[in-house]
Amino acid sequence: MTAPWPYLAPPGELVEPATPLTIGVLVTAHDVAPLLPAALQSVFAQTRPPDQVVVCDDASSDDVDGALRPFRDRVRLVRHPAQRGEGAAKNTAVAALDTDLVVVLDGDDEMASQRLEALGWLAEHRPDLTLLTTTWEAFGPGVEATDWSLADHFPTTDQRAAILRWNFLPAPAMRRTALLEAGGFDETLRYGPDWECYLRMFLRGAAAALVPVPLYRYRQWSGQQTADRERVLAGRVRVAEMIAANALLEPDDRRIADRSLWELRYEYWTWRLDHGAATRPESLALLRSGCTSGRRTALLALATVAPGLARRWRAR
Repeated sequence: MTAPWPYLAPPGELVEPATPLTIGVLVTAHDVAPLLPAALQSVFAQTRPPDQVVVCDDASSDDVDGALRPFRDRVRLVRHPAQRGEGAAKNTAVAALDTDLVVVLDGDDEMASQRLEALGWLAEHRPDLTLLTTTWEAFGPGVEATDWSLADHFPTTDQRAAILRWNFLPAPAMRRTALLEAGGFDETLRYGPDWECYLRMFLRGAAAALVPVPLYRYRQWSGQQTADRERVLAGRVRVAEMIAANALLEPDDRRIADRSLWELRYEYWTWRLDHGAATRPESLALLRSGCTSGRRTALLALATVAPGLARRWRAR
């Protein structure tokens, strides 16, 4: 059998599907009404149309109803009267879907026209795969070209260890049953619930694949959640703390998770140091953790006695 789509995945056999899978698109929206029509237009321009589309409005202050008006006969809208965060919005949308696959789309992003076709084909022909994604292209004001590609870094072996280090699954398609069995998204996380959720899916035996074609369109703009660098870094630390505390981790898992947590804490600490916010106790705690060496050790040691001097040294 010749695959119409290239893909990277753990070894497995392509099979001929008995029946096509149903596909639902989950769109989250919080104060992105001006961008929501473009996101939905990209959904309804797919070469493989979705079977269901759900938009969860997480207590937006802008005109979501107006944004959805051209699509109201094709979209189910569910609402939170008060903002509950990304994880809760995704859970609410998933509960409103009953499709085999759930495909994530942030309300300020878009999909290339063949994304559902590619993800649906791969999910049908590789039923052993639980999560499937594609590479992406960034667009928006000031976007600069980059040589970095997820295809060069996507793990096809030991994915359980890889997900403990980083979230390599942007806006994936997920088998809805597997997502629900893993418990869905953690609603206490205000930023980055995806990584922690996917980790729980891998702990239950999930396998993932990548179609190395840029079929997701990631919008970069000043109003997006990830534009707030401090909140992003603090949120990643919180997610890594939850992952490291997961009771299902094996000893080898825990060593990887602890190292990943230290790296994220260090990244957040350097941001705070650069902005004059790092404290001596923070520096000392990282220094005593035993996860560093060389230049990092010297910088942390200096910051415990002279934060200002450490900041100037790092700036040089």
